[in-house]
Amino acid sequence: MGGHGGGKSKDPLPYILGSSTSGVLEILIFHPIDTVAKRLISNTTAIFQTGEAKAGNMQRLGKVIFKDAADRTVFGKWLSLFPGVSFGAAYKILQRTYKFSAQPLVKDYMSRSGGVGDTFERLFGSNGHDMMHAVAGAMVGMGEVVLLPLDVLKIKSQTNPDVLKGRGLVDLVVKENFKLYRGIWWTMARNAPGSFALFGANSVVYTRVFGLKGFKE
Repeated sequence: MGGHGGGKSKDPLPYILGSSTSGVLEILIFHPIDTVAKRLISNTTAIFQTGEAKAGNMQRLGKVIFKDAADRTVFGKWLSLFPGVSFGAAYKILQRTYKFSAQPLVKDYMSRSGGVGDTFERLFGSNGHDMMHAVAGAMVGMGEVVLLPLDVLKIKSQTNPDVLKGRGLVDLVVKENFKLYRGIWWTMARNAPGSFALFGANSVVYTRVFGLKGFKE
C-alpha cells in the first residue's frame, strides 16, 4: 500500500451515473412497499379482530394500506401507493448518488494524500485497505443527513398527506425549517456504523472472496 501520495484520481462520472440509476430503479420498485410499511407502522387502530368483527379484517387492512383508494381497481390501488414519490425520488436519487459516488472519491483522496493510506496499513496491516473503505463510508454516511428533510416530507406524504395539501416545497421548508431535522443526531449515529459496515463488508468481499483490489480499482 506504499506510495499512496501519487496516482491518478478517479473519474466521478461513472459513479454518479451508476448510483443515480440505482436510485431511480429503487424508488420505482420499492416506494410502494415502503408506503405500505409506513402506513402500517403509523396506524393506531385495531385491524385484525376476533368474533363477529373478524369478517371485516381484510376490509380494515385495505383501508389502512390504500386509504381512500381502498375501493378502486387493482391498478388504482397500486397508484395510490406512490404518495410523496416526488420527495421520495429526490431523496433516494440524491442519497444514492451522493453516497455511492462520494465514498470511492473520499477513499481515493485518503489514499493519495498525507500518507493516510500508509497510516492505515501500519495500524491495521493487511486490513488497512478495507478499513479505509469502511471509514470513508462512515464519513459519507454522516454527511447524508443533509437530505433528511426530503425523507421527512416523503414520510408525511405517505402517512398523512392532508398536512401537505396545497403547500409547496419552499413554503414547507420555510415554515418547518429546523423541525425537518429532528432526530439528526440519532440519524448520524445510525448512518455512521451502518455505512462503515456496508462499505467495509463490500470491500472485504472484493478482496477476500474475489481477490480483487476493492471497488474495481
